[in-house]
Amino acid sequence: MGAGQGAGGRVRVSGVVAVLALAVAGCGGSGPTAERWTDQMCGAVLPFVRTATTPPPPGADPAATSRGISDYLGRSTTALDGTLETLQRLGAAPVDDGEAVGTRLRDSLTEIRTAFATAKTRVDALDTNDPAALQQELTEALAPVSRLQTDSALAGLTSDPELSTASQSSANCGQLGEVSRAASSGASPAPAAPGAADGEGGGS
Repeated sequence: MGAGQGAGGRVRVSGVVAVLALAVAGCGGSGPTAERWTDQMCGAVLPFVRTATTPPPPGADPAATSRGISDYLGRSTTALDGTLETLQRLGAAPVDDGEAVGTRLRDSLTEIRTAFATAKTRVDALDTNDPAALQQELTEALAPVSRLQTDSALAGLTSDPELSTASQSSANCGQLGEVSRAASSGASPAPAAPGAADGEGGGS
């Protein structure tokens, strides 16, 4: 009954990453020059973006699917921890208002990390013995991640003109753009929640 809705509600993780990749591509890296800072900033975010756009395939049963989603959320959270540590070391951008640029980016990524970590905690606590309830509960557990697709925190990453120009020649920012386009086109879908058929109708 609500199986199709549940899967559709969660398949927005790749959209979140697409928005993130585009936002970072306009903001960027680390170093004494704007060009180096921009490239290194994008390089710091790239591992997380790649991880978050590589979710597991659906499991053979609801319990396996739930474990796969939990692992995916955990890997993404760990990757984002590394990103935040690197960004902290990179410090302020070498432009006017550079400290604010770095702070806004770290704050937005921290918010994303909280959403992923919270979703993992909820998924880990689900009862996998009730497929129908699991379907709905997975959707609810991942709602914070889905909402990030339109979250104003990402929109707040205003692009500095100098950094935006620097990103045009950045190899790492270019890769972020490629990941963003792939996620937007559906090439890297989020893991699908188990459907109702997994638990009740099929008769096997």
